Amino acid sequence: MNLSKSHQGSWQVIHVEGQIDSKTVMKLRDFVDSELEEALPVALDLSAVPFMSSAGLRTLLMLHHRTQEMGVALALVGIAPEIADTMKITGFYDHFKIHPDLESLLHS
Repeated sequence: MNLSKSHQGSWQVIHVEGQIDSKTVMKLRDFVDSELEEALPVALDLSAVPFMSSAGLRTLLMLHHRTQEMGVALALVGIAPEIADTMKITGFYDHFKIHPDLESLLHS
């Protein structure tokens, strides 16, 4: 898994490449813990994530709660159709602002 962060518009964007599963989820959590800026809205760019396990879904929920506590927006960007389907079935989908790409997020 590769992780990076950028700023686009008023958003801090966390870019994730690779699978999010029980073997990689701690790397994502540690990155978020060390890189998250308190005052800026957060976009999680998942456009290069082909698979997400239940451990990844739990991490999304944790990030959702954390951004709510911070009082900033959270958006998920570029979710693969298979991941979106799983999120819809489990009820996770309705908890997030979803955008097909960063361009649509920045112009919303």
